[in-house]
Amino acid sequence: GGSQDASRMGNGAGQTQGSDDVDSVRAKVLIPELRTEIKDCYVKIKAKDAKIKELEAEVTKFKTDHSSKGDEIARLKEEVNKLRDVLGILNKSPRKQQELLDSIKEDPDAGQEASVMTETKPPPQAAKQRVRQVAISGESVKQSTVDIDFIEYPKDADQKAIIKAGILKNDFMKNLEHAQIREIVACMKPENRKAGDWVIKEGDPGQTLFALADGQLEVIKGSKVLTVMGPGRVFGELAILYNCTRTASIKALTDCKLWSLDRTIFQAIMMKTGQAKQKQHLDFLKSVKLLADVPESKLVKIADALEEEIFMQKDYIIRQGSHGETFYIMVEGEVLVTAKLQNDSEASEIRTLTAGAYFGERALLGDDKRTANIIAKSEKVVCLVVDRASFKQLIGSLEEFKEKDQQYKEKGKRYRLRLCVDTTA
Repeated sequence: GGSQDASRMGNGAGQTQGSDDVDSVRAKVLIPELRTEIKDCYVKIKAKDAKIKELEAEVTKFKTDHSSKGDEIARLKEEVNKLRDVLGILNKSPRKQQELLDSIKEDPDAGQEASVMTETKPPPQAAKQRVRQVAISGESVKQSTVDIDFIEYPKDADQKAIIKAGILKNDFMKNLEHAQIREIVACMKPENRKAGDWVIKEGDPGQTLFALADGQLEVIKGSKVLTVMGPGRVFGELAILYNCTRTASIKALTDCKLWSLDRTIFQAIMMKTGQAKQKQHLDFLKSVKLLADVPESKLVKIADALEEEIFMQKDYIIRQGSHGETFYIMVEGEVLVTAKLQNDSEASEIRTLTAGAYFGERALLGDDKRTANIIAKSEKVVCLVVDRASFKQLIGSLEEFKEKDQQYKEKGKRYRLRLCVDTTA
């Protein structure tokens, strides 16, 4: 019996040992599989985390866009209210209607109102941008206004930048010239308001333009709050542009720092810079040999008709052999003059022109083809231009200038002949 028990015990031990071996084999197979599964799960979790972060970023962007659109809607509502107020002013006064129509003419009469050139940065894809003269003032300005002395108030670079940015964001003032903006910024004086103070009251006569440097203001029309303004906003422009009463009230919500400009100073800046620009254009025209015998009264008309055109580096302003109808006067930058001379396969460099030079003048007399290339050499080239049709409409017959131009051509032929001799020598 004892031997049988021992035999049974021996068999049990053998079975246990065999079971352990099977478990060990299974474990060796399962562990790599589990490791692979864990690794796959980890990769999936990382992918889900990345997706969650992506979705969170989209939600944040959506909230930001929604907030900015809300601000833009509030700004547009404010501008709509301003436009309604302007229309209301014009409907009450036929004279002001006519003044507004006069103010948006392409060529305002010299000395009657301040005219400005709209200057905007050209988009990168555009080779050139033509800018027409437009007036911003909605009323005539007296010549005596120009005699006012400007007082400039000290400002640091940040303060100047805040005022300038506010002007460029204002739909009624963003098309001012750089020189006019510079003068406005320089002449604005500092003012302070305590929380609860009225900056502007609806219905009061308006004589001041404001720029908010620090603090918060609320815009109120009737008893309704239209919007809240923060630093960098320019307001009160309707009164100085159209000589009207205030169309809304503005109250300080917090202590505020402002910059202000009196209406008479604004008008003087518009007139003075407009006259300076016209004089500059007139001086350019007087330097053109072809126009030497044109009466100044006619040159003034041409100066008013000049448009500004911007070219970027390497742009062809004129191509040799192309048909030309436009005359150019350089205001800024450098251009390269090239031309194919006799028996040349490539265009040769002739000279470089800088600000104050002019070219394409023969297009005004009807010559069909350009005799040289004019290529923008500097990063940006700014030209004043007038086309043949506008020139002829303003000047009339050009027959009296053709003899002078013929003499000019003969000199040009001798110059080109000399070039040919020099290059072959």
